[in-house]
Amino acid sequence: MIALTFVSKPFFCKNNGRNAMPSKGFRGINARCAALYSTTLAGIFLPLKCFQKGMETKALTVLSYGAGQDSTAILYRIVLDPAFGKQWVKGNFIVVMSNTGNEHPHTYRHVAFIQDFCLQHGIQFFFLSFRNGYHPNTWPTLQGQYLRNDSIMSLAYPKSCTDNLKIKPIYNFLDHFVAQEYYGYSDKKIPTGKKFIKQFAKDYGKIYILLGIAAGEESRVNKLKNKKMQHMQLNLFEKQMAPSRSWMDISIERLYPLIETGMDREACQEYIRSTGLPLPFPSNCMFCPFASKVEILWLFRNYPAAFRQWVTHEQRKLQKSAAKGVVRNLGVKGDCTLEEFLQEAIVEFGHMTDDQLNDYKMSHGHCVKSTF
Repeated sequence: MIALTFVSKPFFCKNNGRNAMPSKGFRGINARCAALYSTTLAGIFLPLKCFQKGMETKALTVLSYGAGQDSTAILYRIVLDPAFGKQWVKGNFIVVMSNTGNEHPHTYRHVAFIQDFCLQHGIQFFFLSFRNGYHPNTWPTLQGQYLRNDSIMSLAYPKSCTDNLKIKPIYNFLDHFVAQEYYGYSDKKIPTGKKFIKQFAKDYGKIYILLGIAAGEESRVNKLKNKKMQHMQLNLFEKQMAPSRSWMDISIERLYPLIETGMDREACQEYIRSTGLPLPFPSNCMFCPFASKVEILWLFRNYPAAFRQWVTHEQRKLQKSAAKGVVRNLGVKGDCTLEEFLQEAIVEFGHMTDDQLNDYKMSHGHCVKSTF
């Protein structure tokens, strides 16, 4: 089981511009975090808040950060390439990531680096934990949902994990952020209904959300557009009505810098290497049902205890469904259990060395079902 170490008290630091440096206290905290990583591979949550003294403009650009290669390439280019930054950042800029509680240890290590990187360049970075109150009550973490309902994420079931652990927390936070920073909201209760996001759009224009979807993955964007088109199609035999628009349609402008600039996954890797900055693994949960056989084998070799924990969750779900008399009792991979899937992976790819598995892992895997 991968332990998560939480530092619940926020750290405040002075941020006087793009060359702001971490305080001694913050560097000391990160040193302790690094020690934890090197000894226990624990994930670290640092609820960092580095507020600018004043909002320079009313426009707001948000990088929806996943700590993988695509969103990291966007962040590095915004900081290091003035023309790119000018093209994609309008007004104030913040970076927001939601913690699923099931990220890989290497992802948490990269997040710790990115927190320092943003701090040094005067960028506000927010890493959201369920303790901040933005996650749905029934989805504190991925494992929390599993334990609560004896459930699992499966290829055969609706893909609700991304929505509940990434998308909802980020937009719940964003509504609260806008309320505090633009409208002077001081109530301890987190606002609901996205009313401040909607008001912001009326007053200052849509909020720009930068999404790390690479060139070559346009189908993920088209899927969202197709859903909208289907919703807008009119039945000729019914009274014509103007299609309803959600708060997101009214208030959010999704932008895809990598698609627009033609950067695919390989180009992102090449760019990151050219900067000399850390190249992260692609980001996805350890218990992602979309993991390939090679990725399952990689997980088993590198984190056998985590794999066994995943198997235990699956067995609890299968036993619960069997007790209810469910005819088609499905696991993470559908009719195939994780242990059966692992055995197939060993037969097909067991000859691969650890280095070969790492090379594969470095170029595969991300939140494939996310469109925003």
